[in-house]
Amino acid sequence: MKRINLLPQEERVKASRERGLIWAILILVAVVVVLGLVYVKERSDVNAKQDQLTSIQTETAAVQQQVAALSPYAALQAQRVAMTDTAKGIYESSVPFSILLQELSLVIPENVRLQSLTATVPATMLPGGAPAGTPASATTDVTFSGQTENHQDVAEFMTRLGLIPQLKGITLGSSTGTAEGTPTGSAYNYTQFTVTAGLRPYTTTPPTTTLQAVTP
Repeated sequence: MKRINLLPQEERVKASRERGLIWAILILVAVVVVLGLVYVKERSDVNAKQDQLTSIQTETAAVQQQVAALSPYAALQAQRVAMTDTAKGIYESSVPFSILLQELSLVIPENVRLQSLTATVPATMLPGGAPAGTPASATTDVTFSGQTENHQDVAEFMTRLGLIPQLKGITLGSSTGTAEGTPTGSAYNYTQFTVTAGLRPYTTTPPTTTLQAVTP
């Protein structure tokens, strides 16, 4: 059976307009709901980021307080490093008399008897002295005095001193033959000698030991 719309033409147009308005309202409500959901989500994300930022700022402030509290120790560490470097420099540029004496004991001839050994560190090798590479003037830094049986032993002693790397400019000061009486009355001949040498200069500038005080 065919359906017949008995409403007047004006009512039918009005009903159609009302249905279109209802759909428009529904669509508008849907859009508003979607926008509201998006706003709530974005607001939640912003709050989460804000909380994260606040947490990071709090941690940063705590770290800055720790840095401020540890800053005196950083100054002390810098001073310790400076002192270590200075001590290392002093050790590397020190005159190794103990090593020199050990090497002397290895090269001294059997017939040579040392009576005295004097040594003086030249001014150019003191801390704060002349820079490395400065030509050193000829100085008498080490003096050996002793006796042996003859002049040949003195020459051999001087030759062996040349094997010691810390010494240079080995020079004969004197070598004098002497006779001395013995209990049996016969004379005993020996040679009294003096040999001088210079200390080999540093290859690096001698360091100074002056450090600035650090207030904790």
